[in-house]
Amino acid sequence: MNSRFDWFPTWLKQHLLLTLTVLSAPDPSRLLATFGSRDCDRGVLSLREAYDIDETTVRLGAADGWTYAVEHRSTTAADSGFLERLTSDGSLAVTLCFTPTISGVHVARGGEYLAGFEPDAPDFMRWGSAPRALDPQIQEAGFGHEDLLPRGAACASFLQLLTDVALTPAMLEDPLPCATLPVLPGTRRTAEPNPADPARIPLMPGALLPEGSQGTGGGTARL
Repeated sequence: MNSRFDWFPTWLKQHLLLTLTVLSAPDPSRLLATFGSRDCDRGVLSLREAYDIDETTVRLGAADGWTYAVEHRSTTAADSGFLERLTSDGSLAVTLCFTPTISGVHVARGGEYLAGFEPDAPDFMRWGSAPRALDPQIQEAGFGHEDLLPRGAACASFLQLLTDVALTPAMLEDPLPCATLPVLPGTRRTAEPNPADPARIPLMPGALLPEGSQGTGGGTARL
């Protein structure tokens, strides 16, 4: 069992809501556009600084050729439609979503929501077009062996198995470019997906991330 993520279960207990999305694309423009934001209008903020903002925000980082999004009070990227739009260019996305009531691990590739599961009950709560496709990785990550590897650590291990990205506290907490999530009529940030169509929002050329905002991890997708 991978013990390098022993810190993550304790971290989750201190942060009641987290949605982390890792995308196999080097430019965060697609992530930002799918969230319905045009630019990082909040500058560069740490997780602690983002908590002090009344509006809901998303922070964007990079990890050796991959990009990732950190939502600390919303679950936008845990929606299957969002992930299908995000990966419609052929990319791979993995989302870990943790809330006080229910959590989920979600995987999409090439515009298809492939598989999702509840980390507390991976054998019973499955979703997606191929819900059993990732059984070998689920087993290898340590789900179902909470006495050896707590749920949060298993989720981080699963993420690494699919993406080679090794989650660190710095990826979640350090200063990153921050964007306000738009409020659309009839939506609730913490329960409903943002239906903004990225095709209608011009993707910004070049990297959005200033020097020094890189995370750790990276590699080639294993899916």
